Amino acid sequence: MTAEALERAIGAQDRAAVLAAVGSPAHDTLLLAGVPLLERAVAVVAPDGGALPVALAWRHGYALHQAGRFAEALLVYARAGDEAGDQPGTPTDPVDVAFLHASHASTLWATGDAVASRRLSDQAVQEALACGNDSAVAAAWISQALVCVLEGDLDANLVAYEKALTAAERAGDVLTQARIHNNLGSRCNSEGRYTEALTHLDRAIALAESVAAPGPVRALSLITRSDSLLGLGRLEECLAELHLARTITRTSESPLLGLAVVGIGDANRLCGNATQAALAYREALAIAERTNNAQIIVPATSGLARVLVVDDLDEAQGLVKQALDQPAAVGQVEPLLAAGWVCLATGDKAAAGEYSRLAVREAGRRHDSRGLAESLELQSLLMSGPRAVDLLDEAGTLWRSTANSIGLATNQALRARATTDHVEEQAARRRLRALGVRDDATRIAGPLQALGGADRARVAIRTLGAFAVLCDGETVPASAWQSRKSRDALKILAGRRGRPITREALSEHLWPDSPGSGNRLSVVLSTLRGVLDPGKEHPSDHYLRADREAVRLDTEHVEIDAVVFTQTATGALRALRSGERTDLAVVEELERAAAMYTGHYLEDDPYSDWTVDVRDELLSSALEVKRELALALLGRGEQQRAIPWLVGLIADDPYDEPSHHHLITTLHQARRHGEARRAYRGYSTRMKQIGAPITPLADLLTPYT
Repeated sequence: MTAEALERAIGAQDRAAVLAAVGSPAHDTLLLAGVPLLERAVAVVAPDGGALPVALAWRHGYALHQAGRFAEALLVYARAGDEAGDQPGTPTDPVDVAFLHASHASTLWATGDAVASRRLSDQAVQEALACGNDSAVAAAWISQALVCVLEGDLDANLVAYEKALTAAERAGDVLTQARIHNNLGSRCNSEGRYTEALTHLDRAIALAESVAAPGPVRALSLITRSDSLLGLGRLEECLAELHLARTITRTSESPLLGLAVVGIGDANRLCGNATQAALAYREALAIAERTNNAQIIVPATSGLARVLVVDDLDEAQGLVKQALDQPAAVGQVEPLLAAGWVCLATGDKAAAGEYSRLAVREAGRRHDSRGLAESLELQSLLMSGPRAVDLLDEAGTLWRSTANSIGLATNQALRARATTDHVEEQAARRRLRALGVRDDATRIAGPLQALGGADRARVAIRTLGAFAVLCDGETVPASAWQSRKSRDALKILAGRRGRPITREALSEHLWPDSPGSGNRLSVVLSTLRGVLDPGKEHPSDHYLRADREAVRLDTEHVEIDAVVFTQTATGALRALRSGERTDLAVVEELERAAAMYTGHYLEDDPYSDWTVDVRDELLSSALEVKRELALALLGRGEQQRAIPWLVGLIADDPYDEPSHHHLITTLHQARRHGEARRAYRGYSTRMKQIGAPITPLADLLTPYT
């Protein structure tokens, strides 16, 4: 079948022609006909909403399933009937019957109905083998593989996928082959075999591209591949794949959009970008509520609970309960881990211990190496002595087996703390910074929060990401501010980074075009002093200095993250250009500066006029640090370490042509040829958007070094 033939038949309102077009080879139909086209075909064939020919019903249902519209797909399958064809009484093609039952079984799997899914899947296998159509056989074995996951039979799942792949290859059904390789990659991910997963997923992407597969097919492989990259600790590359998948699915309500956004939250959580993670999880929850998709709700609520534990403990605890109460949460490791880490953060060690034991049991049952390793680390923090070290060593073995560099570095920091090896703990923290983990990771419920961060000033102001003020390590609650103007005043002063601002200018920012605001400003400044020094332990000008002309924060006593980042970045760049330190020392300083940039300046105030210049300045510094870090790593011959920083640069500035060039060349030199060509396509698209000339690929593929 071709979409063009079906389009012509629909345009002519020719029912017989529509049925003839639908009855063409199955895999072509699935490749080219999306939901809107098939909906129009249904309107021609059954305008009264009655029974549908099996050939049309299963194709329409399959398309709805791929779009994540499972309830609608089930209604369409229910309309399938032998007597609904163009010539009632003519036997239905047994190939279509096998496809109907295989597709129906797969949709029932997606809704969690294991019993009905098993019944139809078994029926589909018998019918497909009897008719001898290899595409139908592949579809039937895929439905078997899915049912086996629900039943917990992973060995049978693998056997079913192998049979499905063999049949799809015999049939020349490229799209189904891509789907199977994607699912095999997902299976490898669930067991922590991330490198093996990438082999399947790269194959899936190449197959999908070879037939110009529909957006959802490509997006699914990108999302699954991002999970592999996340497991390997390649965070910037993971985020790049997820943002591409999000772009592909943005116009739909497909669950794939929700999965992409949840993935963005997970990657940012591991990076330590608490603010960006929270934004992504909230967006995913909004999508899940619109689509009633518990598969998105559970990981989104679990992740959001972990990133909110410092800023809003009450909401974090409520989210944990919500995640655990979801029917789909039964047997899932993420909500159990979220519950355990949140309980540990609040000091409820008994509850944390119970959740950790449940997580260990469930992760073991599911062969979830990543979840098991983290569960063991949670248990280790609830005890001391040799037993804690034994648990950490077991977790470390799991992280090594999965090649998860971030998990392993975190484990090494935990073990160093348990054995009071301060030198090794600092080395492990440096390794985390080198992998792109930001300092904000200590705000997120998990092992790095349990370790704690560096000593902080008694008053610290966080501006990179969401605004927050911490006094003695505790976030100042909203109730302490009394008014929004007090918070805005402190944001403005923090943006000055210790430099004074005149009272007149500060008043104009707070009360534009409102003369005579001197008394109101005095009240705001008094409130600020109360917020920063609630116990009145210091003179009134200890944190906030003000005279008759100007106001400023005293950065000797107030730590502002933007100030610390700027100082560290400036020092690292100066050392790089002066040659006063070794290459390795410079790289470590640049990595430390990059780790301090935990988000864009005051992300919760994107449109305030007093934030724009500071945001641009800090972003420019952050990009310069990342750029010089990538080039320094390339100069040392460390291509694999440079790639994530180059990917991050392009994510922050999609039109940074030199970074595009470096990425393409470096991927090629690292023998990651498929990724190099995908990166070149992305570069070409961006240059076309701005009318810039495109460098030929051959000029960028330099000889191996």
